[in-house]
Amino acid sequence: ANSSLFPKGDTMVEEMPPYVKFGKREEFADVVPVLQDDGPDPVCPIAYTDDYTDCMNYLRAFFLSKELTPRALIVTEEAVSFNPANYTAWYYRRLIRNEVGGWDEELEIIQDFVSENAKNYQVWFHYRCVIEALNDPTDCLNFIAEMLEKDAKNYHAWTIRQWALKFFGLWDNELEYVDKLLNLDVRNNSAWNQRFFVIESTTGYTNEVLKAEIIYTQEKLKRGSNNTSAWNYLRGLAKVSSYNELPEIEEFCVEKLESTWGITCGQLYVTLIDIYTKSGDHEKLATAIEYCEKLQSGLDDIHKKYWIYRKTTLEKLIA
Repeated sequence: ANSSLFPKGDTMVEEMPPYVKFGKREEFADVVPVLQDDGPDPVCPIAYTDDYTDCMNYLRAFFLSKELTPRALIVTEEAVSFNPANYTAWYYRRLIRNEVGGWDEELEIIQDFVSENAKNYQVWFHYRCVIEALNDPTDCLNFIAEMLEKDAKNYHAWTIRQWALKFFGLWDNELEYVDKLLNLDVRNNSAWNQRFFVIESTTGYTNEVLKAEIIYTQEKLKRGSNNTSAWNYLRGLAKVSSYNELPEIEEFCVEKLESTWGITCGQLYVTLIDIYTKSGDHEKLATAIEYCEKLQSGLDDIHKKYWIYRKTTLEKLIA
């Protein structure tokens, strides 16, 4: 069988045997290919290669016949090697595996595809389906961690990781893993998001947890005062509770105003504006207006128009 298991366009192409059309393969002699129907007068037909066209013609034939056999698996294998984003081929492949088995082999195959196509939704979804079919997450988190080492902000990898944590209840060491990532890159927004997800899904944000997370975030901010991800997390804690219930946040910000942060840290003023806006206190609202002016006039030029707008809305509140 001309079975490659790898995309036709990757760096491993030299190791692959040449594609052999299915009509020339003895085991497919009885199959009548189904051509793509573009209608009688297609306006702009896609210029598929001959090999790809042949593969898809046979995939169509097998899919329509609902044949669930090892040779049908070969056709899907060729199809996803040409185009790893072919959802129909992956779906059909799962139907075949349900009939003929071999999910352990499928896991090895899909891990190779994920490694070569890390930003491809279809391969990640198939990976999830394989793990679910095996009902065995033994190496799942380690594999995803390896992928995140290559790209710590891979959305698909994080999505499947969150699914695995919830589906199999693998929470025990996840905060430790997140802390490791934040030690490597304290600005990793995906890791901050994961921290929120894990705590919300396990202990919940009790008052004790909130206090501990404020301290944790403050310590991380000492490594980079303008770390937007950490500031967003800190403000997120107040959304779970409130600034009134968490006075430590305001106290921390006011204290830092007296340091160099008061000169360079735009996020410090963003947070104080948030606190003062929610307070309803006229004196604090007036201060928030001053901070909007600071942000629009140098500390956050890129959002200048936004801060002009915020200043206008605050002025209406104290008019």
